[in-house]
Amino acid sequence: TDGFCEAQKRKFGDVNDFQAKGGLKAMGDALERGMVLVLSLWDDTDVSMQWLDSAYPRNMPPRRPGVLRGPCAGGADSAPAHVRAAYPDSQVAFSQIMVGEIGSTLANQGRRLSNGFVV
Repeated sequence: TDGFCEAQKRKFGDVNDFQAKGGLKAMGDALERGMVLVLSLWDDTDVSMQWLDSAYPRNMPPRRPGVLRGPCAGGADSAPAHVRAAYPDSQVAFSQIMVGEIGSTLANQGRRLSNGFVV
C-alpha cells in the first residue's frame, strides 16, 4: 500500500520518491498501459551494487533499519573491476518465465514467454 511505502521510507530515513512519482495509482496506470519485461546481467561502478545485497549506505551502522540488505561483505571482491577480471566470461540464462495474474503461474496457468514474445 502507499501507507506501507510511506512508513518504510520514514523508518529508513529515505526520500519517498515513489509517492513523489504518484505512488501505487501511477504504478497501476503505467501497468495498464503495458510494460516490457527486460532482464539483464550488469554491475554498478558507483557503489558496487551494495544497495542490493550488502550494508548500504556504508557510512551507517548495519544494525540501523534499512541498512543491512543482504549477506555480501562488499569491499574489493565486490568491485566491478575485480568481478569483471575474475569472471570475464560471465553469462546468464533466463528460463521458465511466466506471466499471468498473481498466483496463476504457480499451477502453470500463466502464459509462457518464448523467444522474447508473449505467445
